[in-house]
Amino acid sequence: MKQVSMQMIADALDISKNSVSQALRDAAGVSEETKKLVRNKADELGYKYIKQNKRVQGEFLILATEFALSQVSFFGEIIKSIDYNCTLKNFKTTTLAVTSEMIQENQLPANLTNYSGIFIVSHITDDYISNIVNQGIPCVVVDHHSPKFLADCVLTKNTDGAYSAIEFLIKHHCKKIGFIGDIDFSPSYLERFRGYQRALKEHDIDLDSKILITKIKENQAELFSKLKEIKQMPDAWFCVNSGLAYILNYYLQSEKYHIPEDISIICFDNTEFTQMSNPKITNISTDLSYMGKQAVITMSERLTAPDSPYIHKQILPQLLELGTVHPLNI
Repeated sequence: MKQVSMQMIADALDISKNSVSQALRDAAGVSEETKKLVRNKADELGYKYIKQNKRVQGEFLILATEFALSQVSFFGEIIKSIDYNCTLKNFKTTTLAVTSEMIQENQLPANLTNYSGIFIVSHITDDYISNIVNQGIPCVVVDHHSPKFLADCVLTKNTDGAYSAIEFLIKHHCKKIGFIGDIDFSPSYLERFRGYQRALKEHDIDLDSKILITKIKENQAELFSKLKEIKQMPDAWFCVNSGLAYILNYYLQSEKYHIPEDISIICFDNTEFTQMSNPKITNISTDLSYMGKQAVITMSERLTAPDSPYIHKQILPQLLELGTVHPLNI
């Protein structure tokens, strides 16, 4: 049976979802008559809500999957920034891991409605995020978006970032450029693939399916296996993240290629993988601290104007030239 949402109640009564949320929370600004209509319709449809809940102001929940929380140098930096910028506003934060069991069983964290707002970092599943958003609590989703839910989002401008990375390779005389990344894993990776495609097309370079790895688990064994199937290596590789680029660099050097003299590498994200690699990996990356700051600003704007249209803020990533792209001859 389909779970009853606030939007379904709103549609049944021909009112806004925000009015439904306010009525169920017994908030000011909604008439007693409307509150009664909403509660009766909620009971009729079987909507589960906590009656007469007293929300503690100034307490925010940060939600992320166990996988995202393990990515300390990426999502960890975003979460640290959210926590710091909330502290500057005298807000308290609690970080909670969403387990695979919770996702599978569609089990939401307890006491969600106790919080003034929720930061959702990275993708969980669209349905799971939708269920959180439908609780009527202000939500800001960071580094993920979907047409399946309505929420404010803070994102990287992935398409333009990938385009800039490929154009950089082309300017460094790379004509045959491969792609590595699972485009079904997240919208970000698909957007990066589209930026890669666009850059090639606008520079009259044909897409070569023999050097496209678009379905790949992020582990050494699988990537090594895929790379061994390639009969002729490209001039350069573009990777959707730094972990894949690190594995790629290790593989190519084990096969006696010299980086960047023989093959150039560029990736998205500047993490410990780009810095530990030898040579360090040239990348296109977003200021993660700034992303966290923008998430808190966006939350504050939502709390100030709860009925305003939802927005998506996109941060343009910047190129960091390190050691894996062959320098231009001067």
